Amino acid sequence: MNENRPEGYVAIAFDDARYLDIAANLALSLRRHDRRPVSVLVNRGLPVNPAYGNLFDQIITAPDDPTLRGAMNKARLFDLTPYDRTLYVDADCLLFSPRIEFFWRKYRGQAFAVEGHKQSEGPVFACSLGVKDAATLCTLMNIPFLTVFNAGVMYFERTADSKAVFDKVLEIYRGPHRDAVSYQYKHAGEYADEPFFGAALASLGIAPFEPPLTQRLQVTTPNMTDGVMDMDSGDLRLVKQAAGRKPQVWSGVLCHFCGLSPMETYFDLADRLRAEARLPPMDRAAFKPVVLTAPQH
Repeated sequence: MNENRPEGYVAIAFDDARYLDIAANLALSLRRHDRRPVSVLVNRGLPVNPAYGNLFDQIITAPDDPTLRGAMNKARLFDLTPYDRTLYVDADCLLFSPRIEFFWRKYRGQAFAVEGHKQSEGPVFACSLGVKDAATLCTLMNIPFLTVFNAGVMYFERTADSKAVFDKVLEIYRGPHRDAVSYQYKHAGEYADEPFFGAALASLGIAPFEPPLTQRLQVTTPNMTDGVMDMDSGDLRLVKQAAGRKPQVWSGVLCHFCGLSPMETYFDLADRLRAEARLPPMDRAAFKPVVLTAPQH
């Protein structure tokens, strides 16, 4: 691949201006630690705050697709990204360290890269809205394992192998096994995206990267009991303890504040970023977290 081709970050902010507010916070954190361009995908009719114009290199209006809701719009990323090497990041993430450069170099040349684990039996893709059985899905999809990961961060390149992943996601989603593979998610008509991506990646033989818990690209906040989040030193360490399990220390560079939890910590960090950029603080009363327990993350 030509080394001069562009690479950059992409976030999605559909349907609600509050998503663009938190995508702006993500962009502020990215620009604090990296010079790569940042773009955001919005859908038609979403009001765009003029104050955010300088935060994003591109604000891209996606064409309407009534067959996809919410998180399932990630299945359109290959067609919508302006970059040849893309790091997709959920809007409710913040970057803590310039060590993100390590992962850009690590993943270069990979058609599609995520962090997670392979699973062939037991509960999988579990959260408070649903759970699937890995063995049942493997049998249904005729695959040896599922690629289990948090789809809040995904790296991909503009190659035929990468396009095959997105095509496979849509094939499964639009096929007869939609409700067997996934479950209804946060909004009406929306499905959890991770089961579709996990089955698609496995069917194409793409296993996740499995780095140590202390050397992660993404650290998620569900099951967090304690932690250090210091944007100045780049120190991101969370103690996570799922029910019935021992506490574990996770550390990385991107923190995924799932459902914006812990909310006060998220808003304190976001307001600091916004103050540095001379933007008004967040309207905390306008947000209520929806935290989906995710023990496998």
